[in-house]
Amino acid sequence: MKLEKLEDNTSKVKGIIIGILLTIGLVIVINYITSLARYRNTESIELASGNISYNKADLNIIAMYQEKDDSTKEEKEYVSINKIPTIGYKLSEDSYCEVNGEPIEEVEIEYKNNVINVLNLTEKGTKCYIYFDSLVKEMLGKLETSKGSKYTIDAMPNPITGPYNENTENPEGKEKLYTSPDNYGTSYVFRGNNNDVNNWVTFANHTWRIIRINGDGTLRLIFQCAEPNCEITEGIETNALTSAYKPTSYSDNTYVGYYYGTAHTDEKPNPSYEETHSNSTPSDIAKAVHGWYTETGAMSEYTKYLSGSTGWCNDRVVVKGNWNNYNGDGTGQSASGYAPASRLIAKGGAWRTNQYPTLKCGVVMPEEDPTDVDGFSSFDKIDAKAFKRDLFTTSGSGRGNEILTNPVGLITSDEVVMTGAFGGTVGTNYWLYTNQYYWTMSPSRYNVDGWADVFLVRSDDFFRGAGMYGTHGVRPVVNLRADIEFSGGTGKSDNPFVVKTSI
Repeated sequence: MKLEKLEDNTSKVKGIIIGILLTIGLVIVINYITSLARYRNTESIELASGNISYNKADLNIIAMYQEKDDSTKEEKEYVSINKIPTIGYKLSEDSYCEVNGEPIEEVEIEYKNNVINVLNLTEKGTKCYIYFDSLVKEMLGKLETSKGSKYTIDAMPNPITGPYNENTENPEGKEKLYTSPDNYGTSYVFRGNNNDVNNWVTFANHTWRIIRINGDGTLRLIFQCAEPNCEITEGIETNALTSAYKPTSYSDNTYVGYYYGTAHTDEKPNPSYEETHSNSTPSDIAKAVHGWYTETGAMSEYTKYLSGSTGWCNDRVVVKGNWNNYNGDGTGQSASGYAPASRLIAKGGAWRTNQYPTLKCGVVMPEEDPTDVDGFSSFDKIDAKAFKRDLFTTSGSGRGNEILTNPVGLITSDEVVMTGAFGGTVGTNYWLYTNQYYWTMSPSRYNVDGWADVFLVRSDDFFRGAGMYGTHGVRPVVNLRADIEFSGGTGKSDNPFVVKTSI
């Protein structure tokens, strides 16, 4: 900035003195502020997803890296990211901060509630490199370490064109997992028969089977029998209990809900879709499952090992258009088809030769019938309202509808098909087959004859929807937390994985 010339020497001297004093004062203020900054409370930088928090000093760079999907335990690889991952990752021990190329041991890095905290920064020029490890990969590694061998990994067939056939899918009889996307990332599904699948688990004094590693790193289990170390594959003992889905008053769309809402009445003949599926009342089967959890199954003391946020999907998205003569809107007694059924049954009413199960909850259905096209192949778009409504989670979990008291639910029709069944086909050659009837929590339709249908696995494995008034088997499903450990086992029926507990 150009200064005007002073008129006399006195004024010039005064100006110089004032300038010197101002400069000295500014230096003092800067030094004071800088010294305070080193001891201030944690600051926070908002990112597109999540926050980075740090104690102010002179943090020049934070670089973030996320473990790659194809990374292995022996050769862990990372990819650069610009968003903090919100689900399915943990802070890696590889994370560090440095000054002039030298690591600083005093600096602490924390990852809590989608926030990175960098603490104890005191040096100028500090650079931090933050790495995130995949919880899914970690769980896979725990299973492989316990059994002492690696799985063969393959992509889930898409579409699925028939029941599991080891001669074409796994002719060498390898221990195999199949990958498929879910709401949180990539799931690893146990698909196959009892000869190809070693997924037995002892937990909470019961025997379970692993359905899949979920995309958030949790482990999804289905009940197999009420004793530890059992080797039962068929029979009534594979059901934890029996129940009707809803034994009476099932003549309304609302009753396809695991929890349901408002049915039509003479006083209220036309409740809205939101009222119909408002999750205000637990179904009879929901009451039975939660009663088993707290009483018969004696699971309550093991709750700390379970995740209530991964959820269980009761997919009530209504099929659009005139699907199989069902063109209702999912309310009252309108003949309505639901998304799980349309993924298995074609518009004309026949079972699809190409079936499109998904592990995602709340997917947006295509406008047109996708027979002979790829309309079901990706399920990329999620309806936020459907996800909130239909994903059953526990209170305070931060995902889904948060209405469950206990972290337990049922298997979905999509999971049944992915593990080896096929809609409309008689078959017994997959590990979920038990020679028993048992319920899923996936709606099929509100029938034109006047009752609500939910998918049922039959004893002859003719997998289909069924009226919910019948009393059939119930196999509870739980999700083990991602940080659980195994104390041994190979996953075989005579040597199951053993979940380490302190009870």
